[in-house]
Amino acid sequence: MSLQKYEALLKTIELGSISRAAEQMGYTQSAVSRMIADLESEWGMELLRRSRAGIVVCPAGERLLPILRAISADCAELRYTVNEMRGLHIGLIRVGTFTSVADQLMPQILTSFQSLYPGIEFELMNSQHYAEIEEWIMSGKVDCGFVSLPTVNDLKTVFLKQDMLVAALPPGHPLSGEETFPIEKLEGEPFILLKEHEDYEIRRFLDALPYHPKLRFEVSSDHTILAMVENGLGISIMHSLLADSGRYRVVWKQFDRPQYRSIGIATAKNARISGVAKLFIDHVCTQMLEQQSSAAPV
Repeated sequence: MSLQKYEALLKTIELGSISRAAEQMGYTQSAVSRMIADLESEWGMELLRRSRAGIVVCPAGERLLPILRAISADCAELRYTVNEMRGLHIGLIRVGTFTSVADQLMPQILTSFQSLYPGIEFELMNSQHYAEIEEWIMSGKVDCGFVSLPTVNDLKTVFLKQDMLVAALPPGHPLSGEETFPIEKLEGEPFILLKEHEDYEIRRFLDALPYHPKLRFEVSSDHTILAMVENGLGISIMHSLLADSGRYRVVWKQFDRPQYRSIGIATAKNARISGVAKLFIDHVCTQMLEQQSSAAPV
């Protein structure tokens, strides 16, 4: 019964809401509230504080959170191992992603993975910020995550692929017919910037230039940028993974001096990786190798 209480507490913290935790776990709201209250009574300390803004984790809860996550992970690993010994692959994996990976890589990866292991379920968490994904991995909120390399030292990473920076131009732009986009032509161009302090590659690229585009808009969504470019509100710089979607009437141009980022998959360096997470990471690496092989010239 205590394990159910731990799970109720963890799910409430994760979702920031007792009602949403109850809904996802298949309990009533009062049942989840009672389980958390039982833990607080048993341990003699306040774990959560309810406020108008939602759930606030108390200092005691913050201190116990890594231990509770470790217990939950151990129980999940035990269930997975028992099922594996019975010839079954059943479990849950939590994966952190950023937009271009979630849009362009994950659908194919999930389709091929679930054709092999249909009993394994996923929780996908998406963020616009690399640092947030890294924090999720280190705290145990996700089992693994896609990251931009290099990362912080507390992560163990595997390189997957390189992704090129490309210019996104509206249809009819004067340079849309050119083979490449000369970097110096960014000077004075009306520009739409992704409002993301952690988008190291694009900001580093722009900051290193002796000439700069004219910042016209700053927005927080890649897809909003693409819609704005499509409607002639400016140009932008994005990653080539997003250029593969074909959803927008946007002209994509490589720069005359290619710029890249490296994408990897990461786990916490000192954490024990679950069997289901190992299966997934191995599958991702295999898929990336197969993609590179099929794309290589014969």
